Amino acid sequence: MVDGGGYREPMPDEEVTVPVRPARRLRPVALVVAVLILLVAWGGWRLGAPDLVQNGAAGDGYGWDPVRVSFSVTNDGLTNVTLVGVGRSGPGFELQRADGIPVLLPPGESGRITLVYRVTDCGRVPTGAWPVPVVAVTWRGESTVYLDQPRQQRRDDLPEPQGPDVEWQEGLAAKNCALTGRS
Repeated sequence: MVDGGGYREPMPDEEVTVPVRPARRLRPVALVVAVLILLVAWGGWRLGAPDLVQNGAAGDGYGWDPVRVSFSVTNDGLTNVTLVGVGRSGPGFELQRADGIPVLLPPGESGRITLVYRVTDCGRVPTGAWPVPVVAVTWRGESTVYLDQPRQQRRDDLPEPQGPDVEWQEGLAAKNCALTGRS
């Protein structure tokens, strides 16, 4: 059937062909450019993140008053990092001072930190994992990184030289409490 505008309705057994425009594809060059932009943005942001590595830790003085733990921190990143705060107090374990901060660490450089604690209540010192917070400043701003400390021997049965391995703060506090006669 033909209408006045020249349109003819197809017959039931006729094929009708409709032109289809192909879907637009992202060209490989545009895809590569988008990925490169994302990688550069991520790399630039990551460049300013503090990348700190702890190099060993040891309690000093078998828990004598005051209790001390020392360790080195290395800047494994690509930009300067300034350490402005290290350590924290907890129940029964009071941070007196942090020696060795503030310190500017250029890439690849290390700094030695000593935390000095006072045991205020032997029975309340945390016994679970208790990583040491390190407040670091880069061009991106301030952030806190937590560094796990190696476990220590619990030596509250002095002068016996061996004891079970426990979290660092529990080991140092147990030595301190045994040596000072506090419980």
